[in-house]
Amino acid sequence: MNLDLYHAQIGEGNLIALLRRAHGLDLIGEVQVADVPGRCEPGTGEINYPAIARALTDLRYDGTVAMEAWAAEDSDLALKRFRSAFTPVTISTATHGGFS
Repeated sequence: MNLDLYHAQIGEGNLIALLRRAHGLDLIGEVQVADVPGRCEPGTGEINYPAIARALTDLRYDGTVAMEAWAAEDSDLALKRFRSAFTPVTISTATHGGFS
């Protein structure tokens, strides 16, 4: 099955709760993303896609995440924003001197 987060946001919002409620997340073969409003790439609207990515990871989703969106500016920037939203960021304690 396909889960279209753009339309889910327009229809009901609260996407992380929707993901958590989704029974059989293993049945979802593709999650489609586009931001609201405008149906452009992540980072151009109201959806917090890094939080969506963390929720998908927490739920152990291992299917496809596909951008079904218009480029707000140019396609290279759109792909960069998409990758940025869905690529985990790790903080090196060596780089930042550790935490107190």
